[in-house]
Amino acid sequence: MKTLNKLLGIGLLAFTLMLAAPKTTKAQDGAYISDQEFYDNLQPYGTWVDDPDYGNVWVPDVEDGFRPYATRGHWVLTDYGNTWVSDYPWGWATFHYGRWRYDDYYGWEWIPGHHWAPAWVSWRHGGGYYGWAPLMPGISISIVIGGGNHIPDNYWVCAPQAYINRPNIDNYYTPPSRSVTIIHNTTIINNTYVYNNQTYISGPRPQEVRQATHQNVKVYNITNVNNTTTVNNIHNNTINIYRPAVQAKPDAHPTRVVDAIAYKQQNPNQAIANTRRGGAPAFNHTNAAKLAMVAKAPTPDNKVVRVNPVVNKPNNTQPVNRPGQPVVTHQAQPGNFKQPQQPQQPKATRQAARQGAAQQAQQAKQPQQQKVIQQEQAAQQKAAQQQLQQKATQSAQQQKAAQQQLQQKATQSAQQQKAAQQQLQQRATQSAQQQKAAQQQVQQRATQSAQQQKAAQQQVQQKATQSAQQQKAAQQ
Repeated sequence: MKTLNKLLGIGLLAFTLMLAAPKTTKAQDGAYISDQEFYDNLQPYGTWVDDPDYGNVWVPDVEDGFRPYATRGHWVLTDYGNTWVSDYPWGWATFHYGRWRYDDYYGWEWIPGHHWAPAWVSWRHGGGYYGWAPLMPGISISIVIGGGNHIPDNYWVCAPQAYINRPNIDNYYTPPSRSVTIIHNTTIINNTYVYNNQTYISGPRPQEVRQATHQNVKVYNITNVNNTTTVNNIHNNTINIYRPAVQAKPDAHPTRVVDAIAYKQQNPNQAIANTRRGGAPAFNHTNAAKLAMVAKAPTPDNKVVRVNPVVNKPNNTQPVNRPGQPVVTHQAQPGNFKQPQQPQQPKATRQAARQGAAQQAQQAKQPQQQKVIQQEQAAQQKAAQQQLQQKATQSAQQQKAAQQQLQQKATQSAQQQKAAQQQLQQRATQSAQQQKAAQQQVQQRATQSAQQQKAAQQQVQQKATQSAQQQKAAQQ
């Protein structure tokens, strides 16, 4: 009996702990991968480059004019909001994990991340248009929806709201030069969706999309799949998505990595970033293919390409080639090439070499997660500085506006005073003129009166003279 009670007590305690344990954030229940799978699965479709600021970044080998969340894909409404459905075989990773940025030499670069989202983009709307742009690395969602993050104008893609759910939405994109004007007349969409303590940017709400398109747009359910072969298969009200939870692996790395600075110095005129057409970042497929050829050469240039040991080498060692890429003739995985045998060295020399290689490998094993955290902290500090700078600029602008208002009021007061003085002067002038006119009238009347008196005197004198003449005539 005591044993039974003890077992029941242990079971109750375990159940209580299960209820009290915090929930873990999973993109897909029971499915986990490491970031090493990003390095391995994306290697055949592009080139991994060691960026001095962001570490290992991936440069895709795509068509000219490529733009993330714009080329070969479309938007679908799901339970998580607007979800980007890509036609690329690698789209399951690059458009749902990590961030994108544009480099003036290497073009669009993807920086790996560990959290799944329907799309790592910022949304805006206004004037009958929707606009979206990829989020740069290190920018938190709280900063984005708060409007504190400035995204470059040439990152934005715009389309009329009526076509936002079209599978061929790329036929309705506005020219990049016009998109800049549209974006400056829009407002941010700060709709979010929270699931398992993870916040997603969901974009336009279903009722907003239905109102804009005048259609009863479906909201699809997401079904998790365990591989990339059936990704984005839409059937009835369901869409298949491969979205495993990603665990950071400290020793994860690409088998071949190009030194960004060294390659650029050797090939200053072979930029993957093409001349921007109408303001949009473009892509030079030819130069991207050359970069891939240098990275996958059977005998790589060790001044430019770093060859790392293979991690969790798969059983299938056949090379993966795609149209438009140089054919790899060796039978080993990229980066696992057999070097020509060198003359046997003394044992002490070999041990020293192994120790040096082990030290280098140990130094290279910096946790990627820590690097990402440092990048996010740096980006958040930069964003905070930008916010302070914006506030300082706004304060300076407000002070300048207040000074201008005071100056305008002072100018208006001076003008009003001047106008009042002019009115007083005009009135004084009019009063002086009226007084002068009155004096002239008085003078004229006095002159007329004197003339009349003089005439009367002359008449009296004439009458007296006539009377005297008449008297004298009578006497005679």
